[in-house]
Amino acid sequence: MKIITSLLFTVLFAVSIQAQDADNFFHRGANSYINAQLNQAIQIVDEGLFQYPNDAKLNALKQKLEEEKENQQQQENQQNQNQEQQEQEQEQEQQEQNQDQQQEEQEQNEEEKQDQEQGEGSEENEPKPEAGNEIDSKEISKEDAEKILQALAQKEKELLKEFKKKKSKDTAKHDKDW
Repeated sequence: MKIITSLLFTVLFAVSIQAQDADNFFHRGANSYINAQLNQAIQIVDEGLFQYPNDAKLNALKQKLEEEKENQQQQENQQNQNQEQQEQEQEQEQQEQNQDQQQEEQEQNEEEKQDQEQGEGSEENEPKPEAGNEIDSKEISKEDAEKILQALAQKEKELLKEFKKKKSKDTAKHDKDW
């Protein structure tokens, strides 16, 4: 009886030591995972499974860690794809801006050429001033200025007459209102 009891005790002790050791691997692996050390957690659980391949806790933890690793890889892939897409969009926008800028420059160059051609054509028709008496194209002659001023004064007189006529018509219609 002593032998059976001691044998039973030895077997139970061995099983409890084995369980504690498997639990030790499980807890160390879980703590590594909690501390965001996924690769280290997987390595610890793999060591535990090497020694205790049939332990349910270690097998379940290994499965969860592998799923988490796959999720992280998918997220990294998604982030990389998003980043690549953003870079492509930025590059495309930059190309569009460059094209727009080139088109604007071409239009400005064409306008400048047309202005120069028109300027050259009008210069050919106008008499060229002598070198000592160059006149700025914005200046007008004294006679032209006097004509413009006379026309403006005439227009002002006409507007005043119309205003007086309207005013006299309005006052004639409105007699005392009380």
